[in-house]
Amino acid sequence: MVNAVVRFADYRTYEAKRIEASNAMMGLLAGAQLASHLLQLTAGSERLLPEVFPRVRHIRRFNLTTEDARQILDAADAHLGAMSVPYSLALHEDYLKTCLDLLVRGGCCSRARAAAAKGALARQHAGIADATGGAFNPDSLAQLDTLRLMRNCMIHDGSRASRPLIDHIATWTASTEAGWVKLTGRTLKDLQLNARIQFGHPELILSLAVTKSLAREANCLLQVALAPEIWADLLIEDVRTEHPDLKGEKLLRKARGFARFHYGPLRLTDALLADAIARD
Repeated sequence: MVNAVVRFADYRTYEAKRIEASNAMMGLLAGAQLASHLLQLTAGSERLLPEVFPRVRHIRRFNLTTEDARQILDAADAHLGAMSVPYSLALHEDYLKTCLDLLVRGGCCSRARAAAAKGALARQHAGIADATGGAFNPDSLAQLDTLRLMRNCMIHDGSRASRPLIDHIATWTASTEAGWVKLTGRTLKDLQLNARIQFGHPELILSLAVTKSLAREANCLLQVALAPEIWADLLIEDVRTEHPDLKGEKLLRKARGFARFHYGPLRLTDALLADAIARD
């Protein structure tokens, strides 16, 4: 079983976006709590925030007293979670589309099958699994599908639990539920139809963790499915993008460095790299 990831160009881009989004989300959550804590210094004041903090950008859009502002900031967790979880899922969905494109390039599936899978997050993991002959962790998939259905409830059903969500939760195994509870601190097994869906910091943490895990699994499935020649071509394209002027021995030497640092698990040989340069 492959465990180490290949850090090909699109995977590095995804990782950078995921980390940037994670830092931004956590920064907003922490910022709301820091602001609430700071406002304790003006507790009891009837003056509006633009009067107290006139130099803060956009403060006039938050034209409230200290107490009213603190109530909003203390409740920001749910609103930020509701915005952040769909963002996390969108980044993951975009990365999976890249994986499906690579499988088409490698001859592992047809363009039509890839296009059908790329149409919705609900089909993408199955499309990759079918094309590679591999499988994703079933608990991670079940947790991601739960988050996806919760997102759909928020967007299409006024944040009320839908029948598809309730039915999906009913299929949870004990290990799926245990993993969910471990990261969120609560179960969804008692969720009722049309009950209010809760998003917050725990669901954000879960979405970041499960998408990271599934992205790594997709990476490992690609390693086995794609031929070494495809990986060698991708590596040379990667080098060309960052170092477009390199040629000959200098290009091969740089390719060796990329092979060790970014593509190490594949153990690409000099012969494969040289052939890829010749095809380029």
